Parts: sequence; C-alpha cells; structure tokens
Amino acid sequence: MKIAKLMLSACIAALALVSCNKEEGISVKGEYKSLNIEIANLFMTKAQGDMIPDGTTVTLNEFRIFLFAGDQLKNTATQADGSAAAYTFTSATNEIQYHFVDPSVNKVVAIANLDLTADQWAAIDTYSEVQALKLQIAAQQNPDALALYAESGLVQDQNAAQHDPDNHQNLITNVFKATINFVPRVSRFELDGFAMGFNAENPLYNRITIHQVALNNYYPVTVLYNGVEEGALAGCDPANATAAIAYLQNNDRASWSFDKESISFDRPAASAEAVSYVTKNLAKPIYYHIFSSTTAPQLMLHVETTGVDGAVSSTYIYTKNFNGPQGAITEFQEGKIYRMNFQGTAGSGDGDIPINEEDIDQLGKCLDITVTVDDWNVILVTPEF
Repeated sequence: MKIAKLMLSACIAALALVSCNKEEGISVKGEYKSLNIEIANLFMTKAQGDMIPDGTTVTLNEFRIFLFAGDQLKNTATQADGSAAAYTFTSATNEIQYHFVDPSVNKVVAIANLDLTADQWAAIDTYSEVQALKLQIAAQQNPDALALYAESGLVQDQNAAQHDPDNHQNLITNVFKATINFVPRVSRFELDGFAMGFNAENPLYNRITIHQVALNNYYPVTVLYNGVEEGALAGCDPANATAAIAYLQNNDRASWSFDKESISFDRPAASAEAVSYVTKNLAKPIYYHIFSSTTAPQLMLHVETTGVDGAVSSTYIYTKNFNGPQGAITEFQEGKIYRMNFQGTAGSGDGDIPINEEDIDQLGKCLDITVTVDDWNVILVTPEF
C-alpha cells in the first residue's frame, strides 16, 4: 500500500546564473552571452505514510540543465575561471555562474529526477531527443522521485547590463535571463478512509465491508516535455458488470493501481438522524498518481454487503464525477492533488469518501466528488456514487 505524503522539500531556492563583472576579471565581449536563470517554483518532499499538507511542493533530487540553439545542444559555457561549467546538480544550489554562453543559444531546458543511465544522458545532443523522452506511470508512483520538467526562452535583461572591463565607457548588453517552473506530469488522488451512511428509514444493510480500492481508466504513458498522453487507457468499462468484476479480480494488474482492504461498517444504534454515518480510517492512506488528462479517471470499490435479512452479496461501485466549485472537472491537471472529502467543503480536508447504503443498492450508481483546485496544494474531494 502506498500513500505517501507528497511533501515538497526541495532544497533549491533560486538557480541564478550570473553574468561576469570586472572583479571576476572576465571580458564578456563579442556576441557571447551571459545568462541568468531563475527557478521560480521550488519543490520539496516528506516521508511516506501521511496526507500532504497545504502549501507543499515536490522533491528535487537531481536536475540537469541543457542549453539549446534551435535543435542543437550547446552546453559549452564556462565558469568564472574558464573551466567547464557544471550542468548536473545533486545538492541545494543558490547560485551558479555561466560565462561565454554560445551566442546562438535560445532555449533553456531543465529536467529533474528522471531515471536515465549515464550513457542515456550523454546521448542527448538535440532538443528533438528531449522531446522523444517518455514517462511510464508505474515509475511515477514514488512521491519522492517524480520526474519534473521545465523550459524557457531567453529574454535580454537590460537591467543587468555591465561595463566593459576594458573600456568603462562601453556597456555590455548581451546579458539574458530565463525563468523556468518545474512541472511534475502527474495528478494525485488521495483518500484515507470512508464515511458510511446508514438510513433510519428503509434500512438495507446491517454490515458493509470494503475489500478493495482500485484505479481505473488511466493512461500508462506520457511525453515528458509536453505531458501529452499516449496509448490506450488502462482498465475496464465499469458499466459492464462482467468486465468490472473480472478487472477487480485480476491480480496481474499493475500492483500500484489497487489496494486490497478489509474494513467493515456495522449499522449503528437507532438515532433521530435520518442518516447516521460510521467513519473509519484506513491503516495507511491510499494515493494514486495519474498522468494529467481530459479523460476522467475512476476509483472503483469492491464491496460486500450483509442485508437486514442476513443475505450476503458482493458488488462494486465507482466514481462518476469529480466536481469543483463550477461543477464537473473536465481536465485533471498536473501538479494537483485531489483529496476525497466527506464534508464537501474546502475547509474540512478529512480525506474520507462518503457512501450511503443506497449507493450500493443499485449496480452502476456512481460517486460524484467535490473538489477544490490549487497548484500543489491539497485538493479536497467529495465522491458521489
């Protein structure tokens, strides 16, 4: 079982590549550029096993910078002492200096946490090869190692113009800047429990047991540089009972995509409430990372019921919609966390899926989920079956 707390604990504040000055003793003449790169958003990470608190971001374990002139790689800049500049970083860095950047460079690409071999990294010589990089969703389930991507063009920075160290009457204006924002290519779905509603009138069940939570209808592959999904959706048609049951019973599915549970809810003592909720948390919260898309993923639940007449039966229910303040969400965006929300308000953040016993009574009845959306902040979700 997986859920972690995506934490974003990045140690990287702002990556600035600073131009040369007189004190450094480097003459930036001709068409060579100096380049200031700012990483505008920072990502950080925490340990697995908890829900993600508001305001967190994703971990940067290792990142690489590529300077491109059109399609060609031009990582030929130097450090202040004229030695080769570093383009791979594995520790927190506040400032990096590049000098004598090739004058034809017009694009900065940054890639973090991508698991390639040294030979595979060394083989990247063109922007086209960067565009060909793919991500597998199975490799994006560790919240401490999400692949991140950023790119930016270059803008001339007039405010950073410097005096020519050989002739102070001349200004060197070939100082450029680029601002990049690292982007994970996944959305995250979280839940840590259930709130089961039992009706005072027309009771149906004395006990309801949830045996499995599974992800359905997701893309297995995406393109790193633009986040466009590829291939067929994984899963089943949940409206087809035979296919859905076979899917839930298939142990050859990707192991990260389902969690077997055994959590039972017994009808509470009679009360004056029309609906009495029994709330239970999972031993560990559950999370699933999906590639962001306009196709709605689904959460499926395998449920066993014991009726008021003692009859035991097995069925399933699945999510129909994820709803935000403006209604059904039609695009699941990268860098968003969608949390199940029993209370249905942005402030509760309890992480529970509410289910009424009537939702289980009809095969094919689905959950709607209420959601609030924010960049790498927790998104609160209320499912509706």
